[in-house]
Amino acid sequence: MNFAYKLRNLIERDVFSKEDLKVILGPMSDAAINSGITRSLNSKDILKLKRGLYLFAKNLRKGPISKSLIANKLYNPSYISFESALSYYGLIPETVYTTTSACFRRKNKMFSNELGDFSFDYIPSNPFFMGVISDEGVLVATVLRALFDLIYIRRKKYGSVGELYSDLRIEKSLLKIEVLKFSSKELEILARSYGKKNVYKLFEILVRAFK
Repeated sequence: MNFAYKLRNLIERDVFSKEDLKVILGPMSDAAINSGITRSLNSKDILKLKRGLYLFAKNLRKGPISKSLIANKLYNPSYISFESALSYYGLIPETVYTTTSACFRRKNKMFSNELGDFSFDYIPSNPFFMGVISDEGVLVATVLRALFDLIYIRRKKYGSVGELYSDLRIEKSLLKIEVLKFSSKELEILARSYGKKNVYKLFEILVRAFK
């Protein structure tokens, strides 16, 4: 049987790693697994996302692919943030072509594959997953976490909410709704976790504008 079709019968998910294959295929040697992977890549039955991580081709997939979920698997621990998260929630009008994520490791990363480009930028916030939720299996920043992350990594400085709207073209009514979901104390704890004055300044601006 074709190697990829054999895998399809054994693997529930559309994304899998070489380590998954070692467990599923049991006694099969590394050489045989590597040979099967190479043949499947050459026949386009599977796609390489990065070294050791693969995706079944469209005709073998069990459902649509989420680039956000792929990003979570490419480099971890990480979560969708920055422009991708803000676009995900409909706060910014621009199309985001690179899937942007925050990562815990100090080394920033960039991956390019047949699905597109994926960037990962280090964020020092402690705890790392504060303000991060799981949405249909995807780890994604809440709106304000994504906004604070963006301000931190881009070193943005704003003196008013108007400047924020003008620069990022954020949907005003949606931002207000998000700010009102949290107490001022909760927002302050998140803002302080970055240890940066520009992030804390944004917290103060948002509280003055909406609280």
